[in-house]
Amino acid sequence: MTGVNSDNLKSLGDENQREHSTVSADVAIGAAAQYPSSDDERLVEMGYKPELNREFGLISCLAFGFSISNTWVAVAGALITGIANGGAVIFVWGTWLMLIVHLAAGSSLSELASAYPHSGGQYFWVSQLAPKSCRRFLSYFTGVVSWAGAMVTGASVCLIVSQMIFGIIILNIPGFVYKPWMGFVGYQIINFLTFFLNCWSRFLPYLTSASLYLSLFTFIITTITILAVSPTKAKAENVFGKGGYVNMSGWESDAVNVFTGLLGVNWGFSCLDACAHVSEEIPNPSKNVPKAIIGTVLIGFFTSYIFSISVFFVITDIEPIIATPTFVPFLEVLYRALRYSVPGASILLFLAALTLVGALFAIHTWSCRLAWAFSRDHGFPFSKYLSKITPEPHNIPFNAHVFSSFWIAALGTLYLASTTAFNSLVTGGILMQYVSYMIPIGLLMLQGRKLERKGWFWMGKKSEIKGGLVGWLANSVVLAWGSFTCVVYSFPYVMPVKPGNMNYVSVVMVGIFVYAALYWIFIARKRFKAFDVLVGDAPIPISH
Repeated sequence: MTGVNSDNLKSLGDENQREHSTVSADVAIGAAAQYPSSDDERLVEMGYKPELNREFGLISCLAFGFSISNTWVAVAGALITGIANGGAVIFVWGTWLMLIVHLAAGSSLSELASAYPHSGGQYFWVSQLAPKSCRRFLSYFTGVVSWAGAMVTGASVCLIVSQMIFGIIILNIPGFVYKPWMGFVGYQIINFLTFFLNCWSRFLPYLTSASLYLSLFTFIITTITILAVSPTKAKAENVFGKGGYVNMSGWESDAVNVFTGLLGVNWGFSCLDACAHVSEEIPNPSKNVPKAIIGTVLIGFFTSYIFSISVFFVITDIEPIIATPTFVPFLEVLYRALRYSVPGASILLFLAALTLVGALFAIHTWSCRLAWAFSRDHGFPFSKYLSKITPEPHNIPFNAHVFSSFWIAALGTLYLASTTAFNSLVTGGILMQYVSYMIPIGLLMLQGRKLERKGWFWMGKKSEIKGGLVGWLANSVVLAWGSFTCVVYSFPYVMPVKPGNMNYVSVVMVGIFVYAALYWIFIARKRFKAFDVLVGDAPIPISH
C-alpha cells in the first residue's frame, strides 16, 4: 500500500490535473493523529487528497442514512396514493417485498462502497468497473442521474413538510383556504432552514443522531397513542387479509393497481446510497458504511411494518381519509383515532413533520457531498468553484452546498406551475436512484463479479476474487426490480387519464437524460476525468 506523504499529495494536483482545495496544516495534522492513516492512504490510492474531517462514527452514519429514508414517516406520507391503490395489503405485505428487494440493494451497494470508499459513490464505482471505451461517459452519466435523484428527493420532502404544516393550520382554523403559493413559500422556508443547519461540519453527526432519536421517539409515541385511544378497531381480516384490499384507482387490472400503489412504500426504502457519500468523513468506511446501509434497511423495515399495522387497525372507513379537507390523509387518521382531538392530532403530525425536517437536513448533506465529489472530476459547470472546501469553522463544500440547495429551491417553482408535474418528481427520485444503482451493479455482473481488491463486505469467500451465489442473487434482484419499476412506476396512478392526473415521470427522466447528453457533447467529454484505482504511485487517467 502506498503511504501518505507530502509528495503523494502534491502530485495529485499536478500530475493528475485535478483542482482540489487544500486543507490547513493544522487540520491535516489533527486528522492524521486522530484517525487511522489507512483511510487516507486508500483515498490517495484512488487519486484524491483527503480534505474533509472524519467527524462521523458508525451510529451517526447510521442515523444519517435512516434520517433520509425515515421509512415509517414515509408510510404516513404515502397514504395519499397507496391507500386508494391497494390499501392495507400494500402497506402490510408490500413492506415484506421491499425488505427483500432492499436487502439485496443494500448488500449490493455495500460491496462496492466497501471496495471503493469514495464520496462520489455510484459514479466513481462505474469509473472502476466499466470498459475503458465507455468508462468516462458511463461514469459521468451515472453522476448526473445520481445527483438529480438527490435533488428531486429533497424537493419532494420540502413540499411534504410544507403540506403537513398547512394541514395542521387547516385543522385548527376552520374556513382557512389553502393556496398553492402558500405551500411554495413554506417549501422555500424549510429549504433555507435546513441549508443553514448544514453549514458547519462539526455539528452534522450530532444533528443526524438527534434526528434518528426523534424519529424513533415519535414512532413509539404515535404508534402507542393511536392504538390506545382509538375508539374502534378494524378487523384483522381488513388489515392482513382480502378485506384490506382496495381498488379505487380506476385500473381494471389488480396487478397494476397494486404495483402503482407500492410506490409510496418503496419511497421509504429509497436513498440507500446516501451513507456512501460520507465515506470520506468516517473512520474505516470500508466497514462502517456497509453496516450503516444494512442497518438502515433493517430499522426501516421494523418501524414501517409495525407502524403500517397500527395505522390500518385504527382505520375503519377509508373514504373520509382520502377526501380529507386538510389534504393530509395521515392527519385525518390521527384526528379520528384520537377521538377528534385537534390538539392531539396536531402535535403528533408536527412531530412527524419535524422528523422529515431532519430527513431534509440529511438530504442536503448527501446532495452537496455528491455535487462536490463530482465537481472534483469536472462533472458540473463551475466545477472549479464547486470542488472547493470552505475552511474552518465550516469545513464543508460550501459552494456545492449552495449549488444543490439552489436547485432544490428552483424545483419548487414547478409546484406553482403544476402540482401534477411536481408530484411526478417523487417517482422520478426513486427511478433515478435505481438507474444509478443498476449501472455499477450491472457492470460488476458483466465482469463476472470479480474485484481484484475487495472491501470488508463481500458476498463471497474472502479468499476468492469472484463473488458467490448470494452476490449473484442479490445483484439480479436489484436489476430485475429496478427495470420493472422503471416501467410500472411510469403508469398513471388513476384511470381514466386526464392532464390533471397524468404521471409525467417519463418527461422528468427524459429531461435529465437530455441535459446529461447535451452537457457531455459540448463540455464534459473534454473535461470530465475518470481514473483507474492506483496500481503504482499515482492513479492512471483515462484518456479523452
